[in-house]
Amino acid sequence: MTQTLQNEQNTLKVHGSLLLAALFYGASYSIAQQIMPRLIAPEPFILLRVWISCAVFWAVYALQPSKLRKTLHKPTGPEHLRLLACAVFGVAGNMLLFFKGLAISSPVSAAVIMITTPIFILAFALLFLKEKAGLLKIGGMLVGALGAALLIYSADTVGSAGNRANTVAGNLMVLVNALFFAVYLIMVKPLLVRFETLQLMRWLFLYGSILVTPFGWAELSSIEWGLFTSSDWMSFWFIILGISVGAYWLNAWSLKHTRATVVGSYIYLQPLLAALFGLFWGEKIHPMQIIFGSLVFAGVFMVGRARK
Repeated sequence: MTQTLQNEQNTLKVHGSLLLAALFYGASYSIAQQIMPRLIAPEPFILLRVWISCAVFWAVYALQPSKLRKTLHKPTGPEHLRLLACAVFGVAGNMLLFFKGLAISSPVSAAVIMITTPIFILAFALLFLKEKAGLLKIGGMLVGALGAALLIYSADTVGSAGNRANTVAGNLMVLVNALFFAVYLIMVKPLLVRFETLQLMRWLFLYGSILVTPFGWAELSSIEWGLFTSSDWMSFWFIILGISVGAYWLNAWSLKHTRATVVGSYIYLQPLLAALFGLFWGEKIHPMQIIFGSLVFAGVFMVGRARK
């Protein structure tokens, strides 16, 4: 009875963590655009985001009792290489592509394109893990890909219905970011077996901080901090502490305690949440976004059904 109750509590914690992370991610699409690129360009924003997050993870680690730190797994040489690769796909490349794309993309379109991640995961499984292909899987991939392609290449038309920039280039960068995130989810899973969540995050963001430095260093001096209002500072710190620290930590912790498919399923909430937050900040939803987004949802649903 006690074990059953504990399992139920753990399940609630996992789903609560994933829901909170989804809320953070859903809000981030519109909140980031409150200050980017108006006050800060994507590259230095990512640089500050990763640097500060790295400092937070290492500071929290340092505050832990020394006895506990000694029990944590020390990365081996091959594990350091895997951590570096995860930092490329899950921190540096992922963030740079996403923020660079989001700066010239509609929050709603970006959120819908992000849910192509499960389709990329299936594609990798078919190519490298020799997973069996079926009509439903292939059909889902094609339908989802069609929806994403139409959403991307209709960017100019869709953008005209809102008050934010929406370009093909921006949507393509978000799509490649989804590809990177799929690679990251596949690569990081084995590490979660050996590392505590904090231990993993501090190494990922240490490597990530090194990788993003060349991209944002030159533009740091051009930021005019005096132009930031209290609202702008709230947006800035929400993206850094709410997303980079909070949401990353919550997702990694949840991935350690449940299946990757459960974690991945919460990405489906992001377009809905992004749309709701976008409407609050004056975003307008074009009918094409609904139609093409529905194709992406249908494709991902078919892929999910086939894999069950």
